[in-house]
Amino acid sequence: MTGLEKNTRRIFRNHGKALWVALDHPQFSGPMQGLEDPIKTIGKILPASHDGMILNPGIFRLLPSEAYQKHLIMRVSVGGTCFSEYSKIHPVVVDPVQALNEGADAVIMMLILGSQDALAMESVRRHIEAYHRYAIPVVVEVMSEDYTMNNDFQHVYAGARIAAELGCDIVKVFYCEQFHRVVETCPVPVLLAGGPKNLDILEGAKEAIRSGAKGFAFGRNVFQNENPVEMIGQLSQLLEG
Repeated sequence: MTGLEKNTRRIFRNHGKALWVALDHPQFSGPMQGLEDPIKTIGKILPASHDGMILNPGIFRLLPSEAYQKHLIMRVSVGGTCFSEYSKIHPVVVDPVQALNEGADAVIMMLILGSQDALAMESVRRHIEAYHRYAIPVVVEVMSEDYTMNNDFQHVYAGARIAAELGCDIVKVFYCEQFHRVVETCPVPVLLAGGPKNLDILEGAKEAIRSGAKGFAFGRNVFQNENPVEMIGQLSQLLEG
């Protein structure tokens, strides 16, 4: 077993599955409901049963020591801000040594499908290789440049496989119809992304697990919930079957 394989397996220590809370949204939006004070929010949810958190680089150095009991996934790509047009290519702005020095257990970067996807693919592939030299697992989050297509079967179905073919260790995608086909044809673990706050998120999560997904990476549906710890508990129960 290689160091990369060992580090990837560690991420799925919870019955072979993983539950992450995504707290990286302010890199794009600035302060938002539920993340006005990110360290306070992190402290509030730390006792919950999630396995890890997705965080921006600047938050790592502010974390309480207890946070390192969770898996910490660093968002290493950027896509502009709420004041600009959403970028079709998300540059990677954190190098592997910095990610290791900050205590990241894995990194996550974006692959945008659409008019600039050849350049986006080249960037993703090049940075996957750079992180793998240091045995750092890479999560690729797949989105369409047309946000309305992120739940479209063809986009999710093809996008998950494309990300895997580029060499990532884990794929993060939105839910779509025939989700089982997405999982069946993707040779690496698939995590379900949450997207906008949705009252039906638990139903989608149940179906994703039935379809073979290896877990969830949910943000607004958790940190904007009236009781985020309870929501995490419900999601954790789904993973435990």
